[in-house]
This record gives sequence, structure tokens and C-alpha cells, in this order.
Amino acid sequence: MPKLTFLWHLHQPQYRTADGVVHAPWVLLHAAGEYLTLVHALAASHLSGQVLNLTPVFLDQLAAYRDGTARDPLLEALATPARDLAPAAKRELLRWGFLLHANQLRRFPRLAELAATGAGRPGEEIARRFTAQDLNDLQVLLVLAYAAPNLSWEPELADLAAKGTGFGESARRRAVAWLTACPGRLLDAYRRLAAADGIEIATSPWAHPIIPLLIDTRVVAESWAPHPAPAAPAFAAPDDAAAQIRAGLETARSFGYAPSGCWPPEGSVSEAAVALYGVHGVRWLATDEGILAASLGRNLSGETGVGHELFQAWRLPGGGPTLFFRHRGLSDFVGFQAARFPDEADAAREFAGHLRRTAAHLGSDAGIVIALDGENPWTSYPQGGARFLATLAHEIGRSSQLRPATLAQRLREETPATLPRLHPGSWIGGTFATWIGHEEKNRAWETLARVRSLGASRGGRAWLAAEGSDWWWWFGDDNPTLLAPLYDELFRAHLRDACVAAGITPPMELAAPVRAASTRLAVPLSRTWPSPVLDGRTSSFFEWSVATWVEAPATARRLGRAALRADADTLWLRVESRAGAAPPAPLVVTMVTPGSRAGWRLPEELPGRCVVGRVLEAALPLPSGGEVMLGIECDGERLPAEGLWRLDLVEVDEQ
Repeated sequence: MPKLTFLWHLHQPQYRTADGVVHAPWVLLHAAGEYLTLVHALAASHLSGQVLNLTPVFLDQLAAYRDGTARDPLLEALATPARDLAPAAKRELLRWGFLLHANQLRRFPRLAELAATGAGRPGEEIARRFTAQDLNDLQVLLVLAYAAPNLSWEPELADLAAKGTGFGESARRRAVAWLTACPGRLLDAYRRLAAADGIEIATSPWAHPIIPLLIDTRVVAESWAPHPAPAAPAFAAPDDAAAQIRAGLETARSFGYAPSGCWPPEGSVSEAAVALYGVHGVRWLATDEGILAASLGRNLSGETGVGHELFQAWRLPGGGPTLFFRHRGLSDFVGFQAARFPDEADAAREFAGHLRRTAAHLGSDAGIVIALDGENPWTSYPQGGARFLATLAHEIGRSSQLRPATLAQRLREETPATLPRLHPGSWIGGTFATWIGHEEKNRAWETLARVRSLGASRGGRAWLAAEGSDWWWWFGDDNPTLLAPLYDELFRAHLRDACVAAGITPPMELAAPVRAASTRLAVPLSRTWPSPVLDGRTSSFFEWSVATWVEAPATARRLGRAALRADADTLWLRVESRAGAAPPAPLVVTMVTPGSRAGWRLPEELPGRCVVGRVLEAALPLPSGGEVMLGIECDGERLPAEGLWRLDLVEVDEQ
């Protein structure tokens, strides 16, 4: 009887920096929602043949919430009575309160009403439009929006969902207490599942990096062959790759698990990577059907069905971990197509039918692997996924054509075939294009290489966190998100933390975004107008009258406005603080030109060319020819708020 395995990959990148601050609350919110949905379905159905791939960085963050060492500004805002919310806490609540799927809004009319109130309005204006009751309702409804698919087995929240609006203080306290407990409950649930028959715990390298690229980015040429490969910066740190695998296995063991296999991050493999996993005792790896097809040199899916090679275990000639390959079509049905069914039970029955028809053409030693993210699909399911999972478990349980089996079970039962070569790539298109090749992605690798050359790889877990694949996922234009600036900042924050942990000064370039997002700014250029006097005050109205002025956002506490003008070889900069705020220093200035990236900490790094008094005035060297981009930062506030200014130097002298 053919075997059936589900591999659920459960991962979140390191949102928590070295100071304990959590910069995005997705671990907490999904712990109350989709992760809870999955573990309940598995526990209630007793469905075997399940592999839970728990990434170490995900487990560590759950534990930080459980232990109270995660300083999450959103959780703090939820735990504060609405009438006592400070402006910053209100902004935090409103920032995350409406980043919701349409299904989450649809379940709660009051939540949809509040979202409409804040739609399209910036910062402070949004906060002014909400009453204390509005904010209290939002505090409760945000929890309910994630918990909704689980309410049938979470009775302590069911009455709040039925009420729907007009919540009081006791409702807020109850909802927040429930949410706060979810990460610890989830860890307990994983431990119980790990002890159950037919469930296996697997893991990944610690921060979920693209191991083949860490080993050597020259693998890009082979990955794209026979097609031309994109330009890829040189980076080779096999010691980092080994440290990631070692730290991942050690972390999983510290939680009481004994993983024998790994889902390589993003299904990314190469022969060198497989060998490295083997050195660390990993016994199996799983990746995508497309990798096997490219390795064999022929398609495995077509009008005549799927090649039988997909349903067997493989091993490279030199030995190492056994390789399993997921069925892409069946995995994508769960991940992307089933959510389109109005009734999740119908989707589950349709999927079970696909499984039975596939199994009918397979021998008894064959195995089907379904592998996908463990939280991503369910939000888009009309009922949140619980009904789909329950129906699917029932359908599989009564099937006489499939036998659930974990990958560890398959290791014991099967003799792998020999795979002559392994194509290097990921589950996306069989290449590494999502993580390298684009200008921004390459810039991130170059930044990583430069900071590593300073010795930052001695920076422990902060260094490993900076190598996580997720930051490269959001660089470039292939995965657009409103949160791209935040993820850019997190990448650089981990690098800064790594530098500090290694005892070195973080380089100035880490103050500037990696992302190429830029705002065009016309800057007057005059060769005849008198130069400003660098004295930190307004010496004359005229010295800055031929300048472009830029106001800081209304939410800025420190920065007020900035002025820029230029002459033949100097870019003149003036920065003013908000009324009542201290002078804008130290000020970090980043200048990017084709082929170079410079930075200064003012005033100390430009002596004689920068003076701070009531204002900061500086004379920056202006490169000749080529495009110039500029950004400034003071006390965590940036101008421009995202990316850099792309300076258009406009001649203003009369001819």
C-alpha cells in the first residue's frame, strides 16, 4: 500500500533584536491562530504520517514569549487600558490592527467598520479619529480575528465573539490573557504531538538561511545552467553554514526533540549542502519535485501523470542523507487551490480523491510527500482551515489505498535509489532567484560580506539571524509588501547587534537601507551664490534661500526639517530639530553613488566641515558625475522615511 506523508514547515524569522524588542508580532498572532488550528486538528484526528518541521528560530521566539523575555510593543498596547494608551502605543495598535486578511475582517462587522475608519489616513490623523471605546473594541477584536477559526474549542472567547462590539475592560483583560498564553500552549502541544505515534519532529538550520549560498554563491552559475546566470556577488562562508546547521540541531534538542531529518530552508539544496548536512548527522532531507526533475534531466509531471521517480527515496553516490521530493501539484492544492472552495469539506474530499487516484497507479513501496508551510494556507480558507483538516483526516482514515508514514518510518522501510547528480536550487523555479541576482538582493549579500570581513561572524545568534533567508525574500520586487522597510531595518539591526556582540564598531553603511527605494529630490546647484557659513545658526537669510527644504513627518519627535543646496564640489546640508528638541546630533549621513557607499557620523567624522549649534550645518564632498543618493538619520528617525533621496542637481545660475 503506498505511503502518505505530510510535512508541515513551521517558521518565523527572528523579529526580536538583541535588546529583547520584538519588531513584528507575527509569532504571537499566528500562535493564536493558524498554528493552533493545525495542532488541534492533528491532536483531535490522531492522523499519523505527520512531520512537523519546527525551525529553531521559531521555537526560540515562542519560548521568549512564554518566559516573558519578549518585549512586544503590540502586546504591551493590548495589555494597556484604552484610556491609558500613550500616542506611541496607539500607533502600534493601529499599525498592526488592520493588517488583516479579508476573511478576518468579514467575520467581525465591527472590525471592518474600524478598519474603514482608519483607511488611507496617515499616523496621527488615524489616532485622532478613534475614541477610547473604538480602541478597546480593536484590542479585543484583533485577538478574536486570529482566534476565530479556533473558537469551537476555545470557549473562553466564544462569548466575546458572539458579542462582537461594545467590549468592556474585563473583556480586554480576558482576551489579552488568552493571547499571552498561546505561545506556551503551542510549545506544550508540540511536545505532546512529538510523543504521539505517527508524528515526527524535524527541524532546519537555526535562522533558516539558504545553505548552498552561504557555502559559496558560485553555485548560482550551476543552478541556472544551461541558461545564463545573473550577476551574483562573491560570498563563501562554509563555516557559517556549518554553524547554522549545528545551532539548529542543538536548539531542537534543547527543546526535547531528537530530529533525524530537516526541511532545508526554502527547499534549497546542492551537493555540497547535502554533504554538510550529512556531516552533522542529518539522515534525511526533503525538497521539491522540480529539483528532482532538473537532476534527472526530464519533466516528472505532464498530461500522462507524474513520473514514478517522484515516489521513491534517493541518495547521492557519495552517500549522505536520504532525499525525498514533494509532489508539487498536491502540495499546491492545499496551499493555494483548496481555499477557493466555498465549503472546506468539499475541498478536503476533492483533495482526498486526488490522493486516491494518484495512489492507484503506485506500487506498495511508493511514497507521496505533501510539504508546505504550516500556517500560510489557513487564513485564506473560508472557515480558517479547521473544517478542511478534520474532513481530510476522516477521508484518509477510511481509505484503504494509503498508509500514513513519517519520513523516519520510510527511512527504515526503503532502500534509496542512487541519484547520479543533484541540481542546486530551491523550491521556487529550481533556482535561487528569490534570494540572489536582483540588485537589492546582491547589495544585501555584499553588505553581509563586508560586515563579515570586519569580524562580525563572531557575533553569535545575532549574526546567524542576519543570514536568515527571509530578509532576501523581501528585497527586490518579486515579493512586494508594505513592511519591506521594516524587514530591511531588521536585517541591518541584526548585523549591528552582531558587530556589538563581536566587540567591533558597526559600520556607518548599516544606517542606510539596502532597498533601492528612492525619492527624487531637486537640489539647487549654484556656482555664484555665496556659500553658507558653517556656524550652527542662521547667519543670514540668504545663505539658505537657494536651497530645497524638506519637512520631517508629523510623527517625528526629534527631526524638524532639512535643507540641501550644492555648488561645483560640495553638497551643503542644514538640519533643524523640532521646537523644544535637542540639536540634531549625532547625525548619520549616508551617500551612495555608482560603485561606492560612504557614511559619516556628524559632527565628529567631518571635523572642520560640520558645526552643531542651534542647528547642524555641514559641507559634504560632492562626487563628480553619476547619480547621488542621500539619507540622514538621527535618534532612529530618517529623512526620507523610506530609502534615500535621489538627488537631481538643478542649475539655478542665470545664463
